[in-house]
Amino acid sequence: MNYEVFVHADLLQGVVPKSGLQRRLIFEFLESLKRQPDQPGDFVEKDATLRELQIKIVGKYAITYWVDSPVRKVMVVDISLAD
Repeated sequence: MNYEVFVHADLLQGVVPKSGLQRRLIFEFLESLKRQPDQPGDFVEKDATLRELQIKIVGKYAITYWVDSPVRKVMVVDISLAD
């Protein structure tokens, strides 16, 4: 059974390109999280609650997410241009 992936609308409207290769890569990665939510990121950070946040570089963007396994959800908390 697939997980649900949640992304705040502000990230999709304000950060993710409206079209093109970068948008396609981002959405392909988000779709892959539904099937394989525990895939590791390229980096790991901890938030204020010490929750591990996975950071995956996808094209020119860094996508930050965490997995809530008991409720089968992936929470995408940031999408930004990678440094």
